[in-house]
Amino acid sequence: MSLDLARAQLSLDETVHAIQALDQDVLTALADLIRGLQDSQGILWTMGNGGSSSTGSHMACDVGKGIGASLEAPIRALSINEQAITQSAWANDFGFEDAMRNQLEQLARRGDAVLAISGSGNSPNVVNAARWARENGYPVAILVGRNGGKLSEWADIELRVDSTDMQVLENVHLVVVHWLFKALTHEGFGGPTNPHPHA
Repeated sequence: MSLDLARAQLSLDETVHAIQALDQDVLTALADLIRGLQDSQGILWTMGNGGSSSTGSHMACDVGKGIGASLEAPIRALSINEQAITQSAWANDFGFEDAMRNQLEQLARRGDAVLAISGSGNSPNVVNAARWARENGYPVAILVGRNGGKLSEWADIELRVDSTDMQVLENVHLVVVHWLFKALTHEGFGGPTNPHPHA
């Protein structure tokens, strides 16, 4: 099997472009939403499918252990996708499209917020959960691609990545997670610059 180096390089080039095109005002608004959970004592619920699921889990880890560990009053975050047994039970009995919404409806409390991640913005289970959250007064932030998709209808904060290539989108969504980590743990916010040096 031959390597398609030109296609791989094109993906890297598009990733760099998409990172440079990120809207700094939206990034700041997302950071402020997460920082506000320190005051509300709420939980950031993350969710996605496939690679977006892993990005959501990564975000929950960075908020809970990295950012939270650097603050006097911690910020909490949990990934809906990590509740695999519960999610499969809901999906088996009521359908995969509502498995995330079912969990949010059971677990979310006032002061919480939602971070929904979807490259296409059209994943029914993510859209349904975001819709429920928005209709019930929970702040909803989304990470999506260039087109936004149906998820855009239910977002308070929408960060679009200027691409429709799924690998590029997943690259940049993870960059956003690490941007948030750096923004929320800088010295002026009360935490060390690298609270997990041995990861």
